[in-house]
Amino acid sequence: MKMRKLFAGIAAAATLLGGMALGATSAQADEPQATTPLLQVNNAQADHTYMPHMFATFANAGNGTVEVDTVAAWKDAVAKAADAADNATANSVPAECANNPAAYVATFNAEQLRKFAEELAKTNPLPTVDGAGLTVTADQAGATQPVAVNGEGWYLVTDAYDGKTGTPAVVATTVSNLTNLTIKADTVTGQGNITTVGKFNAKNENPLTPPVKTAKVGTADVNGQTVNVGDTVNFTVSATVPQSAANYDSYPFTITDTASKGLQVAQPAEFTVQKKTGQTGTLETVDSSLYNVTQTGAATEATGTTTTITFADAKSLAGKTIVVSYTGTVTKDALTDLGGSVNNKATVKTNGGASGEGKTESKTYGFQFKKIGVDNDANALAGAKFVVKKDGKYLNQANNGAWSLVENQDEATVFTSADETGLVQLKGLAAGTYTVKETAAPNGYAQNFKVTFDVAIAQDGKITFEQDALNQVTPSNNGKTDATATVKNVKSITQLPLTGAAGTTLFTVVALLVAGAGVTVAVKSRQRMH
Repeated sequence: MKMRKLFAGIAAAATLLGGMALGATSAQADEPQATTPLLQVNNAQADHTYMPHMFATFANAGNGTVEVDTVAAWKDAVAKAADAADNATANSVPAECANNPAAYVATFNAEQLRKFAEELAKTNPLPTVDGAGLTVTADQAGATQPVAVNGEGWYLVTDAYDGKTGTPAVVATTVSNLTNLTIKADTVTGQGNITTVGKFNAKNENPLTPPVKTAKVGTADVNGQTVNVGDTVNFTVSATVPQSAANYDSYPFTITDTASKGLQVAQPAEFTVQKKTGQTGTLETVDSSLYNVTQTGAATEATGTTTTITFADAKSLAGKTIVVSYTGTVTKDALTDLGGSVNNKATVKTNGGASGEGKTESKTYGFQFKKIGVDNDANALAGAKFVVKKDGKYLNQANNGAWSLVENQDEATVFTSADETGLVQLKGLAAGTYTVKETAAPNGYAQNFKVTFDVAIAQDGKITFEQDALNQVTPSNNGKTDATATVKNVKSITQLPLTGAAGTTLFTVVALLVAGAGVTVAVKSRQRMH
């Protein structure tokens, strides 16, 4: 057999992308196939550069055959890749093809061609570049675009983007004297809509676009912001099914969403799965028979909760954006010391690989202060009672650590300074300004000098204690994330100067008032005597 003269149905149309082989058959078409451009990429990807490397030429096409000649500079690389593809350690190329290994490659089956493409693309350096190729702009993305080549032949087309290497393609160009050639494609591997030589489908699954995540409490975006323990967060995961999914007989598509410890995620039945076209399309319900939702883990576990939304076949959703919505409640399991964080990560996986992560993260904080006496009583005090307000309402804390706001003080949670330490702690709070109001002083201490002061928590966790009117609050590391404070109580008015400047001023004013009253009494007494 003359190995360099092959049936066009094998050689001219042996096309492969990312391990996807095309078989071809010679058949009569209703209309002649266009001969220009010689090579095109369907579903071209933005910012990708497709560069052509001719490793074999075509010649003497006609009568259903074409001659395939290995380009001299590529002979060793083609032979080496053919050896690897044929599962041989060396010398698998027959002797009659020793000087033309591409002719041997044209006899490969689909599996061998997949391996050949992978191995050929590893050649370093690639011997030649034969044509201007194509760099895809945003306006060209998603469409069929020509790849500029030097002539008819068999090409390795490399794919580069953002300093990375994408999936290569081995593609035969159109052949001018074989305009009646059509392709019978391997539909399982994603090239099913190819009907002529000179075309291939770009695999934008490599890399897959990471899903987009949102996290909101009500209408407020809390991604990168703060939350309270007890807040219910509305999460969404938006993932686009590649347009190339339509080229497959079956296209599996899986969204994996992992919520961290401290996020009590809704049950699978409460997840909503919708679809839309583009970013602004109208949301529509996805047929529940297309997917399955499963879940493992729990908010109490170190690895959190993982929910998987599996589409056995998402071909009918090609080009659509899938939007998964669900709720998660922040629990006290998220706390480490006064604060903590909760995050939520999502990835997409198809037969083209896995995407990067889409992620949301929210912080939660808290504050603490220590109740003490003054002078000889400057030790920790137990039994002081406090309520806390925010936005004009009182804080209430449930047994599970969840916070809520109530209208009336008698519904508020009362916080009591602890035995021995005098410590009062509030954990798992969102950013904001909180007003601490002492409602009862410890036993033996003045009830008419109870303290009221403000504490501000910033979005970055920095805490600022505001001074009270009697200067009974003494901050430490004020304006930093580890800020704390001591809050003093006095037994009588005579101890107020010991609390600081404001106490001294108040004491002085009181003393002057007392002195003034004494002078007034003396004057009136003198008047009576006269």
